[in-house]
Amino acid sequence: MKRLLWGLAVGAMLTGCGGDGGGQNGVPRERTLIMDCSSLQDCGGQIKDYNTFNPFLLIGVSKTGWNFLYEPLYFYNAYATDAENIIPWIATGHEYNDDYTEVTIDIRAGVEWSDGQPWTAHDLVFTINMLKDNAPKLAFSTDMEAWVREATALDDLTAKIVLNKANPRFIFSYFTNNFDNGIPIVPRHIWEGEDPEQFSNFDLARGWPVVSGPYQIAISDPQNRVWDLREEWWAHKIGFKQMPRVERVIYLTHMEESKRVQNLISNAMDTSLDIRPPNIRSILDANPNVSTFSGRELPHGYLDWWPVCLGFNNLEPPFDDPEIRRAINYAIDRDELVAVGWQGAGTKSHLPLPDFPPLRQFTDSIQDLVEKYEVGVYDPAKSAAILERKGWTRDGEGLWVKDGERLKVVIDIFDVFTDLAPVLAAQLTRSGFDASFRMTSDVFSRMAQGVARAYLMGNGGSVRDPYFTLRLYHSRFVQPTGTHAERFWRWSNPEFDALVDQMGQTAPDDPELQRLFRQAMEIWLSELPSIPIVQWYHRIPHNETYWKNWPTAKNPYINSAYWHNTWLLVLLGLEPAQG
Repeated sequence: MKRLLWGLAVGAMLTGCGGDGGGQNGVPRERTLIMDCSSLQDCGGQIKDYNTFNPFLLIGVSKTGWNFLYEPLYFYNAYATDAENIIPWIATGHEYNDDYTEVTIDIRAGVEWSDGQPWTAHDLVFTINMLKDNAPKLAFSTDMEAWVREATALDDLTAKIVLNKANPRFIFSYFTNNFDNGIPIVPRHIWEGEDPEQFSNFDLARGWPVVSGPYQIAISDPQNRVWDLREEWWAHKIGFKQMPRVERVIYLTHMEESKRVQNLISNAMDTSLDIRPPNIRSILDANPNVSTFSGRELPHGYLDWWPVCLGFNNLEPPFDDPEIRRAINYAIDRDELVAVGWQGAGTKSHLPLPDFPPLRQFTDSIQDLVEKYEVGVYDPAKSAAILERKGWTRDGEGLWVKDGERLKVVIDIFDVFTDLAPVLAAQLTRSGFDASFRMTSDVFSRMAQGVARAYLMGNGGSVRDPYFTLRLYHSRFVQPTGTHAERFWRWSNPEFDALVDQMGQTAPDDPELQRLFRQAMEIWLSELPSIPIVQWYHRIPHNETYWKNWPTAKNPYINSAYWHNTWLLVLLGLEPAQG
């Protein structure tokens, strides 16, 4: 009777969301984990890639499995102590040569793909070469082309990568899963001979997708994707890890936040995408079984790696002018953004880097540059002085006009910014910009194509040294407006590029990195290719009705964002709340 009621309850819950994804095949609710898809663009209304499983496509890829079922060489936990934050997984170790131009990787014996084939160094090498040969058309391919000269398998358990230039953080940057970082490694015997831009990698009758993780697809349709635990997971077979206690994982279509709130209060969902500060408080007040990374206390979550900037298509006027970007900066009151937009539950930011302890030795050393370039200064008079000097005048409504055209700032957003965007647009309007915001289902395509001239976006980059964030602004990612760009900023500065290239070849503990970072940030802050506004917090609800042992500040075994590439560790950590 319990299982029947569970099926009916989920069926009723899904009526408004699409799909039927109930408790079929004998998996009860208390062994099932339910969430909605995190991507508005790829899962809004329906899961658009329900019949494909290609993680390398630049558009139309939802994180409903590939991020935790293509297992990495290593995991990294930014919230653990230094001794515990690197977690060897498929690799048992690696070694660089003296000048960091070659790295040899040792693969763990006994790793298998879900079809029983061995996971070998040949799979790693194939993935690297496939990306390198298809740059810049695939995700991660631009970096592989830039860094890799040659990748070879010395034997089944040993890979050697020869780099174009020194890179002491190559393995950490690309093959250590942390937050959204980490290149998925795919099985050579499935992908070889396929066109990676066209290959769907999906055929349930043939057992595709072939993955290494402990789940297999049971259902994949436009309304939900369901993964069931499979018995033959390599890590359990060789005694490396215990099997997950979660027997079924259900991804629903992306839903509006109000529906998430209802489903979390009613225990129809176990976790969800970030919830805005007033709504997470409402959930906590209404359901005593729901908690967060910080418990039931502010900030109701954790500091993420994704500080938010107001970004631009820096190729297009008026935003191609650094002085216009500076004028916009002076019109932004970050304290008000936090106080009003987030009801005080957050912190402002003056840099595109997260405020993680390992990064503070770098960010603290350039506070004089932050002050010099007045990134955090709210002063509409300074904004007006720049615009007047450049020939702009105010019209009858107090808005800036030049040659008969208003200075428009239309900010493209997706749903996690619905609290910040109205406050930001109001601030810019007060300073005379014709400002507004919009949220469309194709927002990520608009940003990638450069159609979005202004937008809010986080900087998913550095967690322990500043290189990985700064390389997001390297000109190798710049594509003309109308052409898909892997990174959206579309800003270039040759001197900055050269410094970032040098940073990439400098070890994180080398004092030279501090000098290079300072020089690069002097350029970045002087031109302000994007405008830092707030640090980002993941306010992710943890419903403990059916599952306990979620990551917390007291037990930070990983972060709890299920769209991140570390989600497998949460699935391994969860324990049934009942029985």
